[in-house]
Amino acid sequence: MAGKAHIRAIVGYLLLAASLAVPCASLSAPVAGEVIQGFAPIGAYAGHWGIDYGVDAGTPVAAAGSGRVTFAGSVGQMQSVTIDHGGGLRTSYSYLSAIAVGHGDWVWTGAKLGTSGLHHGVAALHFSVRLDGVYQDPAEWLQCGGSISDALWLAPA
Repeated sequence: MAGKAHIRAIVGYLLLAASLAVPCASLSAPVAGEVIQGFAPIGAYAGHWGIDYGVDAGTPVAAAGSGRVTFAGSVGQMQSVTIDHGGGLRTSYSYLSAIAVGHGDWVWTGAKLGTSGLHHGVAALHFSVRLDGVYQDPAEWLQCGGSISDALWLAPA
């Protein structure tokens, strides 16, 4: 009977993991700071497609995960970096005052991408997450705090 109970527990963990709406890719916050504007895809100017951290200009910005830099440059007078993490997952970092990486560079989680800057006179960093080209709420991707296997071990049956 212990074998059946063990199998039921494993199945319970797998069903729970499959039912979780929150994606988990072990992304880390790019800066330590308070979120001053959340993800709001519907609204003025076609919405806000990421989250903004209130951090001092010049704060080092770290890669949320390992991957290849697919863009490092200026978009509409705003410096930005985009990383392809594989599997259709991309993260972007905007309002940068300086960029420390180049197109094609491989970066590891925590690698310095540049420094935060200003957006309309406010010191901030904009962070966005896309999965297969669709913007996602970065806060949901950051709340995992570990790998998928960690989440399975900590989940109740």
